Amino acid sequence: MKQTMHCEHGVFLSVLNLGLLIKGDAGIGKSTLALELIERGHQFVSDDIVHFMIEADPNHSGQPKLIGKSPHILKDLLAVRDLGVMNISQLFSVDTCLSQHPLDLIVELVSDEQILAVSLSGLESHTTILGDAIPLQKIHAHPKRNLAVIVETAVKNYILYKQRQDAATLLKKRQQKQIVKTL
Repeated sequence: MKQTMHCEHGVFLSVLNLGLLIKGDAGIGKSTLALELIERGHQFVSDDIVHFMIEADPNHSGQPKLIGKSPHILKDLLAVRDLGVMNISQLFSVDTCLSQHPLDLIVELVSDEQILAVSLSGLESHTTILGDAIPLQKIHAHPKRNLAVIVETAVKNYILYKQRQDAATLLKKRQQKQIVKTL
């Protein structure tokens, strides 16, 4: 029998209307990053546990899509180290929180100890959830990096990638053209 629901640990947001799941080890800064993104005007769906189901996409054509929701007990709540549990809809506004959103991209925050393979595009990895392959972008979570800007840029780059405006492919084409010129 095909699985109809799946739970993931992380923080789920809508960043530039793209469903973004932030994953990573405990204490790496997922909730702090989510708070920064919310402060920058993005919308919150769920913290800690996200329930995913295949449903008709509420934002587009009604085609089946992987949709993430918060468990009722955690609705609108975000737990941030040193601050405790906060009600995002009360702290910011009701419009800041969404009841559900399609999942488009996963960002995994990795620590200094975890080795990242060098990649020109950054989108060469995927995670499969309920049969859907979701692009996975690993980002080094160093305390001196502005992760909110880096994650927003990763989302913008993914949007361009979906529109076939991939900078890595452009660079490869330019390199090939240069090689041909020099021969």
